[in-house]
Amino acid sequence: MIYRPPPSFDPEAPIIVIDIGNTTTSVATWHGGALKTPLTIATDNPLSFEEAYAAHVKSAPLGRPAATVISSVVPEALERIRVYVLAQQEQEALVVGETIPLPMDVDVSDKRAIGVDRVCQAAAAYDRIQTGCTVVSFGTAVTVDLVDDDGTLLGGAILPGLRMQLQALHENTAALPEVQPGIPELPYGRNTTEAIQNGVCRGLTGAVRGLVEAYATHLNRWPHVVATGGDVAFLAPHCDFLDTIVSDLTLRGVGLAYDKHLAEQGA
Repeated sequence: MIYRPPPSFDPEAPIIVIDIGNTTTSVATWHGGALKTPLTIATDNPLSFEEAYAAHVKSAPLGRPAATVISSVVPEALERIRVYVLAQQEQEALVVGETIPLPMDVDVSDKRAIGVDRVCQAAAAYDRIQTGCTVVSFGTAVTVDLVDDDGTLLGGAILPGLRMQLQALHENTAALPEVQPGIPELPYGRNTTEAIQNGVCRGLTGAVRGLVEAYATHLNRWPHVVATGGDVAFLAPHCDFLDTIVSDLTLRGVGLAYDKHLAEQGA
């Protein structure tokens, strides 16, 4: 069922946008094409989410947003939050890819299978630079996606993120310790911890660079690279191939999905 705004609907009113990720959930107000006061909490902490959501509801005119719009890659958390929003607002939350369409064209074999967060990030990146680009998200998983000059998401690559790799080494070996992300001064590790950090952190940045180079070969030009994600601040200083860093890129894409749908509905 596609959402259609009621006749009395005010398209200029602020909305609440939510991005439910594997590790964190972000909440913000979207108004006039801009994000306001984004808050990030752990996805597995319902109480923190309720507090963050209530703070944004309170700041809305008359204490009621025009809508709540969600992007999610975690079905259980999505269902919990949908129930909560309905109880608090007496209106269904809108879900990107379900009740409102994806914010950009996607040229992949199964549009239903691609992560909604990836599409929202790509749409926000394209909206920002208005040309073909590569979008890198350094999150729980790392995604490297390619958008063409017409604003179509062509597909991409998915890698395990920093903490997932570090955890896998610790949990699937008998002797390797649990290590926090870090990039030692020397490219070779002088102890086990440094060896793991170099392998994972430098290895991940090298893998992403290799993918961008492969996209450049395919395009016959070097693409503009837009980066986001929870680990982008840590990794960006070691990725000299990044052109633009945008925090909260997914949330911006959620807002754009809503605006685009309203425009198509003539609201």
